[in-house]
Amino acid sequence: NIYIHTYRKCEFFPLCIDCTTHNAYDCDFFCNTGAGAKISKNLLVENYAIYGVLKLLLLMENPTSGEQCAALSATPGAAVVDSDAWQEREVHIVNPLLQSGIAQAFKQVKVTHELLHTLCWRIDANAFEVAASDGNTLKGVYVCCAQLPHNCVPNTVVTIDEEFHLKLYASVRIRAGDIIYNSYTNPLMGTSQRQHELRLTKGIECTCARCSDPLELGTHMSSLKCQQCATGFVVCTGPIRDGKRSGEWKCTSCGATMDTAMVKELLVDVGEALLETNSELLAYESLLDKYGGRFHQNHFVLVEIKQNIAAILRAILMNPMCVPGQDLLERKLQLCEELMPLVRTVLPGISKLYGIALYEYLLSYMELAELMYEDKEAGNAALIFQEKLENARDIAAKAKEMLRFEPSNSPEGHLVSRIAMEQKRIEENLGQLNSKRNGV
Repeated sequence: NIYIHTYRKCEFFPLCIDCTTHNAYDCDFFCNTGAGAKISKNLLVENYAIYGVLKLLLLMENPTSGEQCAALSATPGAAVVDSDAWQEREVHIVNPLLQSGIAQAFKQVKVTHELLHTLCWRIDANAFEVAASDGNTLKGVYVCCAQLPHNCVPNTVVTIDEEFHLKLYASVRIRAGDIIYNSYTNPLMGTSQRQHELRLTKGIECTCARCSDPLELGTHMSSLKCQQCATGFVVCTGPIRDGKRSGEWKCTSCGATMDTAMVKELLVDVGEALLETNSELLAYESLLDKYGGRFHQNHFVLVEIKQNIAAILRAILMNPMCVPGQDLLERKLQLCEELMPLVRTVLPGISKLYGIALYEYLLSYMELAELMYEDKEAGNAALIFQEKLENARDIAAKAKEMLRFEPSNSPEGHLVSRIAMEQKRIEENLGQLNSKRNGV
């Protein structure tokens, strides 16, 4: 049994454990003679999500830090009322705080519905996603790193270990005087989608080289196939306004135009179709066939479908009861080969996402190479197998390089260990081939 005994002064668990490990002002605030004495001692136990906002309120109320924190109360222009995130904050943070009577306990800070939502938004806007040891996802605010400007093609990579230490590394060579960027959005989304997410979660618009380029650095992640000619792609060449690219959709080859409403309708159709797949492999493959003729192969909606297919194939191939067939392995390799160059363009240099993609590719590549060698369909099977093993050696080394900054106790760090196992497997296979060749 786990016994939670109460504490020596404020008894406000889990704000502190024994009233020696937290801010003295916070402790005095909640002790029996403090302004917050009437607040239920179980407030945080029953509503753990309010912890961050409560700490900000205490910092604003504290005379020694109040002036420094005054700017926190300024209402952000990007907060979207009635969004899913807003509703979640309303239920799990704002309402419990207001119902606790805590507004009456604060004298310097006027605790209102609007202020609480503002503080919620500020935490979310500056937080990093942190993986807990139990598999849950936490929010961590790292003040220095949160101040880095955004770019959709960042020049840094962020790692967070199990002890919640954040480290920032250069992913590419950064010259003296260059701006250091982080990315706060999914790199595999199209420009309009990235802009929407940034406005919603960070209150910013991006004008980076990728967002300013209708072709998205040549990736065509928002381009449609022209229905009037065989070679052109339809792109929106207008400027970005209010987080969306506005203007005419026009073919880069024949000049044919497409109505903006038709583009939106097509995207809505795909979105609705994705919801109806029930995560079934054949349903995703069917969608890919249906819409492959309408979008560039790198369009973000097709990328999402391919990622879903790859995830299902991963689950099938990792099932110990499954004997991987050549068709499944080749399909997995094909998907990786289509996605990896895209990842490389939007995340140059050291990239966690590219490292994971290389690892996924390596597993299927090795499985297929061994399968083909076992079948010995060709007279020169040993030579072909050796060439594939040597190629796999290079893939494994590259994957390891991409993940070299990841903490050993992180999920990506565990991948490095698995890559090392694959490297051992490769060398053993090469050793066996050499032994056979030498008649040993």
